Amino acid sequence: MKTILFVCTGNTCRSSMAEALFRNIVDRLEKKPDVRIISAGTGAMKGEGASPQAIKIMEEYGLSLCKHKATPLTEKLIKEADLILTMTANHKRAVISICPSAAQKVFTLREYIASGMKTDEILDEMNEIYREIDVKKQHFLMANAKKLNELKNKREDLLRELKLIDKEVEALEEEFRCQIQASEAALQQLKESMPQLDIIDPFGQPLDVYRKTAKEIEGILQQLIDKLNKDKYFED
Repeated sequence: MKTILFVCTGNTCRSSMAEALFRNIVDRLEKKPDVRIISAGTGAMKGEGASPQAIKIMEEYGLSLCKHKATPLTEKLIKEADLILTMTANHKRAVISICPSAAQKVFTLREYIASGMKTDEILDEMNEIYREIDVKKQHFLMANAKKLNELKNKREDLLRELKLIDKEVEALEEEFRCQIQASEAALQQLKESMPQLDIIDPFGQPLDVYRKTAKEIEGILQQLIDKLNKDKYFED
């Protein structure tokens, strides 16, 4: 049996809704996998009920959270789980801080279902471009240090030449910007390709926000079951 653990903060809104919605999706499958679906919260108060708004929204799906009791996240739960899906990147970090050995099986929900999207690889590539820019900057400053110092000295000693010197400095800066233009464009493209990994907490918000959050979670969970089936996750 596989154990899938959903994690949020209080285990009264997002992760409790994700647990109920995903269990409902699994129950409707023609071939039901042998899976245990649970949820917990990084700051949960043990035994606290689901929020009234979450209960109301789940009723709209024909599901009940009336008997839900919040469960604090523990190292034991983390170790028991085969797959841990968090609502935000902060929750992911919290799981790993409790049990570092779980790092390979914990993902944000959005991160896990993102088709072929490896955020760590993107971040590594972004950091590499930052390093390339820094190296180019250092080389540029070294190559132009003498000229820049001369220009700065002239600006201090000869105020009447200030405007002309500033124009030369701007020309050098523009030259540098041209040198890193391609790197900056690649960096921006990578930033734009980064997926939105967090599911926003609806706690304290109007009922409609809970409804939108539940709909968002449901859509992602449908992608999750598709991915798990495609990867033959339950057949291991």
